[in-house]
Amino acid sequence: MPTYATPDDLAAWTGASAPANAVQLLRTASGLVAEATITAWYATDSAGLPTATATLDAFRDATCAHAAAMAAAKVDPAAGAAVGAGAAVRKKVGTAEVEYAGAADAASARARLVDVLCPEAIRILRAAGLTPSVLG
Repeated sequence: MPTYATPDDLAAWTGASAPANAVQLLRTASGLVAEATITAWYATDSAGLPTATATLDAFRDATCAHAAAMAAAKVDPAAGAAVGAGAAVRKKVGTAEVEYAGAADAASARARLVDVLCPEAIRILRAAGLTPSVLG
């Protein structure tokens, strides 16, 4: 399967250095972009990359947008569904106890990034006419 962006593309997209796991993030994001565009019609080269510049740019940008979302959420695609940094749901010190509202939801949102494109990536692909309007 082709990878639609490079760590340099990701760094340019975010305006910061690419994370150490950029290759894995981009590979995962590329797979989700490929899946989201499976019904789209576009010409490809022998490596499976789109040949039209606008289409290739949309694939690159959607891949970078999703990889950036995973990086910001500290998602580790290699970990599968058990992704990201642990979110404390409850903290106890002595007899005092604090429960963080939404911690479970935040952990679920991070896990979802391994399987579903982020809204920004969907919008990029949709604007390029590469996904159905019902996706996302």
